[in-house]
Amino acid sequence: HKEAYDFWGYLIKPDKCGTELFNRLLEGIAEVISRTFEPSTSPDLTPSAIAAFYRAVGGNYDVLFVETPASSISFIYRSLGAFHSLQPAPEDDGYSSPTIPALKKKGFVTWQTIQLLLGPEDHVGFLQNAVSKFDVVDPQTGEVFPKLLPKECLPERPDEAMVTWHESVAARLKREAEEDAACKEKENDKRPRVHVNIDEHGPRTSSEIEIEESADERHAAAKYFADPLYRRGSRRPPILRHFSKE
Repeated sequence: HKEAYDFWGYLIKPDKCGTELFNRLLEGIAEVISRTFEPSTSPDLTPSAIAAFYRAVGGNYDVLFVETPASSISFIYRSLGAFHSLQPAPEDDGYSSPTIPALKKKGFVTWQTIQLLLGPEDHVGFLQNAVSKFDVVDPQTGEVFPKLLPKECLPERPDEAMVTWHESVAARLKREAEEDAACKEKENDKRPRVHVNIDEHGPRTSSEIEIEESADERHAAAKYFADPLYRRGSRRPPILRHFSKE
């Protein structure tokens, strides 16, 4: 145990960023996800691949990564500053714009660091399981990381500043979504109330579509920021705890 702690040290710096070693660990985990779960020609991590990874290490984030619309996941990533690309859907015939948000390695480092700060009681175990279950390779040395990651190397309780920031973003997104919806309603009120010879199912203008999509994105993103660990309500599946207490 002491040898493992001496190797890792405490992995979060005072500025809430990970140490260089922690960032390399997360990059190594991103590589594991890329090659193990739904491998493709792109190294970027799709929501379904990340969902499969969390299930493999004892968690369940299907509410976010499977059930949330792709555009809302992308909106969440942008709000967090998590680098990602847009990939084509599996059924894409080449004529549609890519829509699936896929985290780049740097983006996964950002994402997972934030999740750890928000919920160490869950994510410490996920990381312990990851290094224990998979051969996570240090991208700098090419060596497999030690299989033991002591809990003392990671935060014990949620970071208050990070939790407060998430709550403030949730409030802002909810307010903006309500403003978008009100704007859409106001636009509808401006239209002539004529129903004769009018095709009410005609195409919507681009501004109407943008307003509707923006409101939907913000509503879904606000749900994440208000409850990023999906603990409120009964929809979140139970977390399976099979990790080391060392």
